[in-house]
Amino acid sequence: MREIVKLNGIDLWYETFGSKQDSAIIFIAGAMAPATFWDDKFCEKLSQNHFVIRFDNRDFGYSTHFEETNPPPYTIYDMVEDTKCLLDYLKIEKVHIVGHSLGGSIAQLFAVRYSDRVLSLTPISSPIIAKGNLEFVKTSEEVLNEMWNVLMTNPCHQDFENGLDGFLPSYRFLNGKKQFDLDMATEYIRRIYDTEMIIRPHLNHTNIQADLDDIYEKLSVLPVPITFIYGSEDYLAANPINTKMLAKSLKNSKYIELEDVGHMFLNKDVWEQICFVLSDIFR
Repeated sequence: MREIVKLNGIDLWYETFGSKQDSAIIFIAGAMAPATFWDDKFCEKLSQNHFVIRFDNRDFGYSTHFEETNPPPYTIYDMVEDTKCLLDYLKIEKVHIVGHSLGGSIAQLFAVRYSDRVLSLTPISSPIIAKGNLEFVKTSEEVLNEMWNVLMTNPCHQDFENGLDGFLPSYRFLNGKKQFDLDMATEYIRRIYDTEMIIRPHLNHTNIQADLDDIYEKLSVLPVPITFIYGSEDYLAANPINTKMLAKSLKNSKYIELEDVGHMFLNKDVWEQICFVLSDIFR
């Protein structure tokens, strides 16, 4: 089922898979990513035993878009409320919550604000918004410069035919060392062009992540299992070492590293691996 509903003052597009009689999973996409970041076959497989929900965050896809302003016209906490309002609309009381990148931050903030509604928390490739007294390592300038030199080359052409070649180098790089599935990447990029009126870096999604409160103490007492999933070749959201350090410091959490995987999962085997990990968490 899919529809656009008016929630929290905006239009929100969502899609569900499976039966509402099963335990629910909500997937939150990252910055500048549509709901379909969560691969169709991945959602369908999990829906054999769970009620799966994916949705377009505000400011992307079929959901309401905003002017880009500084400061942004909404906060990350508005996006937390979007998630809650969607669950309320679907009459879901408790949920396994999974978020990628920015979605991982939203998932964590939702979990500490509405812990009574969370069955498990799984941030994937997520920025670190819980720091406590941990002494995190700095990613080398060489690694960061290499990454941003690639990511900043996309000219953001407004038509798919030219835009494809603009996106592919960035996504190939963000895929890490895993084999890059060109067909999967092409289809993913096509879906972005199908839903976005203007192809551009969505700075609102980036800027709402600045100066967030440290939620370490709240995560440390969260009464549900937390699983941090992170690729060994991902330096965009955080550093794999730091994510591992955070997970080890929280008594209720664990860390699963995806070997040779970057920030994007443009490889069918990686989705199979994530599906296997999540199925084990949700049992």
